[in-house]
Amino acid sequence: MPHHSFARPEQLEMLSTALAELGGHFPPDSPEREALAAKIMALFESGTDTLEEAKIHLHLP
Repeated sequence: MPHHSFARPEQLEMLSTALAELGGHFPPDSPEREALAAKIMALFESGTDTLEEAKIHLHLP
């Protein structure tokens, strides 16, 4: 289900974990990390609820 630009605390935790785990090798202010964050946010807004789903949609192991 789409989330329409808001997140509950547990969803924010998932988003933070996803960015930390999937983008942790990028410097905090790098364009690559920003692009990854935008992709994660777009997936979330289209209904992706878990880190595992995000990895699948991003084609990551």
